[in-house]
Amino acid sequence: MENLIFLLIQRYLIRLRETIWHIYNDYLGIDFHRCILIEGVIMKRFDERDLVVSRIGLTENSKKYENFYTRHPELLDSDRKTRELAMKVVAKNFGVTPEKVKKRLKKLVIMQKIMGSITRLTGIKAPSKFSIEGIMPPEKTREGIAKYKLFAPAIAAAFSINKALGKSKVSKDKVDIGPEKMTLLIKKIASLYGADLVGVAEFKKHQRYSHRGDKLGIGIEYGKPIDASYKYAIVVGAAMDKDMVNRAPKKEIMISSMLEYSQTTFITEQLASYVKSLGYDALTDNFVKYYSPMTPLAAEAGLGQIGRCNMVVNENFGNRVRFAAVLTDLPLVVDKPVDFGMVEICAKCGKCARNCPAKAISFGEPSKINGLMQWEHDENKCFEMWMKVGSDCGVCLSSCPFSQGVDQALSTKMKQDETAIDQIISQDNEEHGKRVFLKEGWPVK
Repeated sequence: MENLIFLLIQRYLIRLRETIWHIYNDYLGIDFHRCILIEGVIMKRFDERDLVVSRIGLTENSKKYENFYTRHPELLDSDRKTRELAMKVVAKNFGVTPEKVKKRLKKLVIMQKIMGSITRLTGIKAPSKFSIEGIMPPEKTREGIAKYKLFAPAIAAAFSINKALGKSKVSKDKVDIGPEKMTLLIKKIASLYGADLVGVAEFKKHQRYSHRGDKLGIGIEYGKPIDASYKYAIVVGAAMDKDMVNRAPKKEIMISSMLEYSQTTFITEQLASYVKSLGYDALTDNFVKYYSPMTPLAAEAGLGQIGRCNMVVNENFGNRVRFAAVLTDLPLVVDKPVDFGMVEICAKCGKCARNCPAKAISFGEPSKINGLMQWEHDENKCFEMWMKVGSDCGVCLSSCPFSQGVDQALSTKMKQDETAIDQIISQDNEEHGKRVFLKEGWPVK
């Protein structure tokens, strides 16, 4: 009888929670299907379709366009402006008119629809000529040619190893040495593969993308629900070259960024293969295909704190780090998020915001978003600057004192001693001024 009463009360509480949840959804504008309740706190699930790089390729009068801006009317005007600028810049870079770019995109959308239907019926994937890369000619400028010659082979190799991993099988023999020893082993292996940073995070449901955004919002997987229900994320980081970063916003910043995206892809693909050999399934979460945003995941893995720049700032490398992850159920020990005083120093420093040419970085106060302290960031302004300068911009990377190197004796005191923060800022201003900028271009031919 007691068990029956308990079950009835439990069912009643579940129903009550669902009712309250729907009230939030209907009257407060919170999307029930894209949120999750964790320990009494509403967490919003990330959606890859919300990224500016997924929105920019949406074409007017299409179903995708109408569906997205019905959900997000507040983004319509700013996205139109960003999209028009992108069309002009792409047209200039590739030696064609903006109208021709639009026509090619429309043609690509039609072909993607056809190939999407064929893929669903037969399982045959679209050939590269029906991708955004296949329909646009290569960049013709001298710098552009040099840029792609440097990182294109690395990206191609990264995609190749990803394809090979997809064919590999999980070993039938499980290796069990205990979570503590296994975690030490995995971290050592990741370091041997070239990771500068490695940490383990619990892969929580609200940290995963809910739907696929695909390339520029025009890929055949756009809108597809994402199911990556693994328990852990092994997060790795690769530091970008400081001299290359200090040439931002020139082409060198993009070269360094893409090389480290390739590096983290290599590391995670090899690490996933190793995990499979131990008898556990593994899925890579990297530049080839993301299953979650890396910034909150890297922060959860204890690899740094989210700074005013809207990126993870590491004590040793600053924000000049690219991240990727391996998702797995391999028993591991989770690292805890760190708090070494980033919120406190960002409140006083503000160097990235002052230097940001797009004015995309907030001067305001941070707020807790999905359990992590974060600042608002205008991704449209940021993306528009990428378009204008023809690179990843990266001025905020070279501006951060931690990217240039901070006295560790001072950084360890930041949380407890405000004078340590003042000393760090003072030393950085004295040594680097407004920001480091190496005017001489890196000799690439």
